[in-house]
Amino acid sequence: MKLLEDKIRNQLSGMGAEIISFGNVEGIALDGYKRVIVAAIPLPLHVLEVEVPEGPTWEYVDRYREINRKLDEMAMKTEEMILSEGYRAYGLYGKNVPWDREAFTTPFPYKTAATRAGIGWVGKCDLLVTSEYGSGIRMTAILTDAPISYSQPVNESRCGSCTKCVDICPANAIKNNLWDITKTREDLVDIHRCDEIARDIAEIKLGERTTMCGKCFAVCPYTQNYIKRKKESDI
Repeated sequence: MKLLEDKIRNQLSGMGAEIISFGNVEGIALDGYKRVIVAAIPLPLHVLEVEVPEGPTWEYVDRYREINRKLDEMAMKTEEMILSEGYRAYGLYGKNVPWDREAFTTPFPYKTAATRAGIGWVGKCDLLVTSEYGSGIRMTAILTDAPISYSQPVNESRCGSCTKCVDICPANAIKNNLWDITKTREDLVDIHRCDEIARDIAEIKLGERTTMCGKCFAVCPYTQNYIKRKKESDI
């Protein structure tokens, strides 16, 4: 299967993915799929350093949507390639990801895919945190039954006693609890309070009620370390 794995990695990296990993989701994924492929793109430095802390701004919104379109294309093209190899595949993009607006849920969250693929853990703010980029990434995923190898999953938080995201949340929605695989979203955040206040702020800043905050992931020490390394490497 290494040839197929290499083809998947090459295609995703060629389309701009900077994180690519495979996970074992046997028994928890939709329709009996056993593996998941996760690809991620970091948010631009300026968005993390300026647009989110001062925002939301329209530049943040536009970049966010642009990256989401790229990720959807990655998932679609990878799904097509795996199907052409004779295996089932289901890209988690567009109409393939039904969104329950009342419950704020999807049938198989990207965060679940990412923790199973060993990319990171769920932070106190209920967003994925990676060691390299913090929470400054956007993700997509493809489910498959191709017998590909997989990484070790991450099963518990590495946030420790840090309360940066808790302290900065304008909605006071983060409960300061550490995640592990037994925890639910409700153990970590009041998602309805988060959404309500984020929309209030966006209405003031943008004139549009959209959930575009991000202060919690921008202030994360892992995100800040990424910003620092990136700036130093660009000098």
